[in-house]
Amino acid sequence: MNKDELNVAIGRRIRQTRENMGYTRENFSELCDISDSFLSDIERGNKSLTTKTLYKICTASHTSADYILFGTAPEITSKNIQIESMLSTLSSMSTDQRSHAAAIINEFFLALNGL
Repeated sequence: MNKDELNVAIGRRIRQTRENMGYTRENFSELCDISDSFLSDIERGNKSLTTKTLYKICTASHTSADYILFGTAPEITSKNIQIESMLSTLSSMSTDQRSHAAAIINEFFLALNGL
């Protein structure tokens, strides 16, 4: 696989990951701390990734570098999807709302442990 084909394949996997998470290019680029035009270039295979950018994308998407680079399918379970959905919801909350949600979750786990 030549460099251009590799960039296209990596970009396709990044775009698919972003879309599966329900993020727009603008939202996801902000999460990754890169410009949306740079993310667009990466997704179309026009630009290569640095290790720093790869790290940011993997961290923001909770995706392994193996998947982004080699297409090794991550284990996708309904539990992972539910967790991603909850994390997305929590990240969109205000600090005060997250604090209340954390208190509710803590109480829930205390109740489970008390059974």
